[in-house]
Amino acid sequence: MADPSPPLWRQAFDAVERRVTPRAEEFVRTETFAVGAALTRRAVTLARDTARGATTRFWHLIDLPAGTDVSRLRAQVGALDREVRRLTLQLEAERRRTPEETDVDSAQPADGPRPRPARRRTQRPARP
Repeated sequence: MADPSPPLWRQAFDAVERRVTPRAEEFVRTETFAVGAALTRRAVTLARDTARGATTRFWHLIDLPAGTDVSRLRAQVGALDREVRRLTLQLEAERRRTPEETDVDSAQPADGPRPRPARRRTQRPARP
């Protein structure tokens, strides 16, 4: 049985691709394209930074936190969580190193129950 010919849309696509691809590849290697791409990138970055600055000023004007404020606070909370976890592990290691005197009447140490290490939570990506 012979292979059926590709659908009409595929034949049209292949015909256009054969004619356009060599010219497009030639164009993207030119200095004009490189300069245009660099200028476009700069314009997009400038527009994004300008919009971000304006929205930040607006949110602060109405006394609400901007995205940058929230990102900074999330980083600080994450650092505090890591520090508490490190200190908790260090405290548990120190308690295991020093012999504890057990009280027959109490199952807990005199200073109360030991703190449990903080549970790791799923990190969500920062919103743009």
